[in-house]
Amino acid sequence: MTVAPLERRRRDLEALANEQFDVLIVGGGIVGCGALLDATSRGLRAALVEREDIAVGTSSRSSRLIHGGLRYLEQLRFGLVREALAERARILRLAPHLVRIEPLLFPLIGRPVTTRAFYEAGMTLYDLLGARRDGGWHRHLSVAETVEMSPAIRTTNLRGGLVFHDAVEDDARYALAVARTAREAGAIVVTRAMAEGLMEEGGRVVGARVRDGLGGSMIETRARFVVDATGVWAADPDAPLAGGSTRILPSRGAHLVVRRSRIPSSIGMTIRVPGKVVFLVPWPGHWLIGTTDAPYDGPIDRPIAGAAEVDELLAAVNRVLDVDLGRKDIVGTYAGLRPLIAPSDGSTVTASREHRVVREPNGLVRVSGGKFTTYRVMAQDTIDVALVGLGRDKSPSSQPSRTADLRLIGAADRPELDRLAGDLAARHGLTATVARSFVDRHGTAATEVAALGVATGQLRPLATDHDHLEVEVTWAARNELALSLDDVLARRLRLVHELEDRAAGIAPRVAELLGAELGWDADRRSREVELFLASASREFRVPGATGALTQDRH
Repeated sequence: MTVAPLERRRRDLEALANEQFDVLIVGGGIVGCGALLDATSRGLRAALVEREDIAVGTSSRSSRLIHGGLRYLEQLRFGLVREALAERARILRLAPHLVRIEPLLFPLIGRPVTTRAFYEAGMTLYDLLGARRDGGWHRHLSVAETVEMSPAIRTTNLRGGLVFHDAVEDDARYALAVARTAREAGAIVVTRAMAEGLMEEGGRVVGARVRDGLGGSMIETRARFVVDATGVWAADPDAPLAGGSTRILPSRGAHLVVRRSRIPSSIGMTIRVPGKVVFLVPWPGHWLIGTTDAPYDGPIDRPIAGAAEVDELLAAVNRVLDVDLGRKDIVGTYAGLRPLIAPSDGSTVTASREHRVVREPNGLVRVSGGKFTTYRVMAQDTIDVALVGLGRDKSPSSQPSRTADLRLIGAADRPELDRLAGDLAARHGLTATVARSFVDRHGTAATEVAALGVATGQLRPLATDHDHLEVEVTWAARNELALSLDDVLARRLRLVHELEDRAAGIAPRVAELLGAELGWDADRRSREVELFLASASREFRVPGATGALTQDRH
């Protein structure tokens, strides 16, 4: 029997108040969700609280790449690259519906001998460290072959290109899938629940005081250990769990969303700029262009792309491609903050992407740094550290992590997913493109979502020229922890920065569908639409399109 979303949330809050947990995780980004799944896979009773929504911060604002990190080779960080590539291979197996391998073009620009030799050596090393496992060895392109793949590429000083492979993912849905997999295995996940402070007895953390963001009540949740997985929020001195021995250096990464037709290319691209690379990432119907890497001292919540960063990305593309890309061509923007471990010189370009797990003197376990690709290793290390000293029956050796081969909810091999898409298209009259993207979002659960759509009469498009269906809103409320329009449009369906009106045209219908599940009356639906559009128009807009930015701090 299906439990109504708010009723299930009420039961989960009761569990937080009444049970003793092995582990309580604070923070619903990819690392927190990963730690929850890791703990649950070991048979631990685990819970996670998140102040807003799963992946609301950094974990929904990445370049959407699962990759080894080519630029770390220049820093001689071979171990980090090897580890990331090993995890890339694993993630492709764990969630084939959410992650796919893609070819990327690396243009060779400059003096012919030195340019080709330098980057050829780097690509060969990348392959040897593990990249060849998934996409095969990189290959050379002549100038003519490079132009054939990317017709707009500038040919001045072009010496050909290299084609290699990395993986593209839906970061927000991936984090959600990790949380849902843990939830299906018995973990408790509560969003709109903020940890406002720690509970200590005898100088040791024994739980946290959690505020219900919807009802307002305070809950005391007891746990044998607490994990701070709040990521970049650890840099905020006013945050409830602020402090500790690791200093976090926020770095803002901005991204542009551009229609696919605006840049003629059959392949994604990696553009070399001083100190880093800019990616042209293929996304359904669009290109994602990013990312910047700038020190940041502004508000942690809801960062926006700065005007200077937008211009930097446009310039990087225009230097390599003869497309005259401008702000008028940008459909939307988004920005995220990386929780880098601060180096001695304060530079975000050299700041460590490796992670650090620390047990504080009061027993609080903090996990910091890292990158999305290596989230599973970070989560495993976090629970290992937490378990040390809790007794032989709860030690890492007696209860090892089982996530290395644990597939995420909805996962199946690609041929099976392709067959499922074909079956859904034939059975429900969906186009091949709609059926494929539907399966890519939901995996094997697409059958259940489609059945719900038939039962509710919602198996129809939500937005013109997009592949999303109305039933996905209802499904998000019932099964994916969605409690607001922002949850649905920004992270479940990813439409807010792909629609130039910031989803204003479909927001009332989304509010109607979501409100039916959450008990909203007409006035509440109208308020929710107004709140969403006010936030979305600021957060995802194009700088300069409708006035000056109100925030552009580096």
